[in-house]
Amino acid sequence: MVKEQKLATYDGDEIFIREWSEVEKPVGIVQIVHGMNEHSGRYAELASKLNQAGYLVVADDHRGFGLTAKSEAELGHIEPSNGLEMMLQDQEIVKHHMEQKFPDLPYFIFAHSMGSYITRVFITRHSLDGVILAGSGLQPTLLLAAATRLASHFVKKYPARKNHLLNKLAFLGFNHTFHEKHPYSWLSRDPLVQEAFAKDPLCGPVVGTSGFFDTLFRAILASQIKENVWSVPNGLPVLLLSGTEDPVGHYGKDIPKLAVKLSEAGVKDVTYKLYEGARHELIHEVGKETVITDIINWIEQKKKRTVTFASFLTYLSFTKNNILSGR
Repeated sequence: MVKEQKLATYDGDEIFIREWSEVEKPVGIVQIVHGMNEHSGRYAELASKLNQAGYLVVADDHRGFGLTAKSEAELGHIEPSNGLEMMLQDQEIVKHHMEQKFPDLPYFIFAHSMGSYITRVFITRHSLDGVILAGSGLQPTLLLAAATRLASHFVKKYPARKNHLLNKLAFLGFNHTFHEKHPYSWLSRDPLVQEAFAKDPLCGPVVGTSGFFDTLFRAILASQIKENVWSVPNGLPVLLLSGTEDPVGHYGKDIPKLAVKLSEAGVKDVTYKLYEGARHELIHEVGKETVITDIINWIEQKKKRTVTFASFLTYLSFTKNNILSGR
């Protein structure tokens, strides 16, 4: 069973969230941060498996997407003036919402694609017990800078207009290695997933505005600048997942490089896994059961570490109080 509601944002708007909470004795929380041109409803299967493992799950529809968008015209639009900061604050609001209700549970984030870039900035500001980044990557700095300048140019003229040129450039070449003719072959080897994405009015038909692409490019840029990479907490467990046929991760090349960058920045617990033949959407791929099992097993390992550490802190506190009270 999924609970749906809206949360007030810091700028006076609202974001739509889904909570999957059919868990008798929850052992942790997983917040899902979805990707571009999709919505939280696509994560129901992952949420169900996490619930079965004892985890409460929450996910928002990002501003401009899914049921957070107030109208069809607003789908794919983010106000560019402070778009990235607002998206980061929205994730903070979702996290705060869950932590208020369940303050003592270990807290994890699973983030996909665009959501992974947002989360790579988010983790430099907020504490977590672990983060899983799926379908992420590293983009060439010069190309990214050029894309950002181009988006900024369009923003000055018509920020809220659908930008078909930037949309085309953003996905340029993503399908060229695949024999299928479907426009969303790059997402998954499963033809049912490709077609469902194309027919979902909150996914395939959505074209981002100039304001959205300006925000997207700035998020990617912010996620990989040295200052932010080196600001990731050294003790944060990080799991990086990608497919060897994912064009966003340059076909398996980016994730090992990102793992090295994080390790060089002092992050001590970085693990990555590449799934042979898998494309962009790992939890909607052929063999998704293995991916979901890997995610749950990793969270279980890190949750146990968190509980052990929390127990140690409780012991220290108990010992200190006994000493102070003369017991």
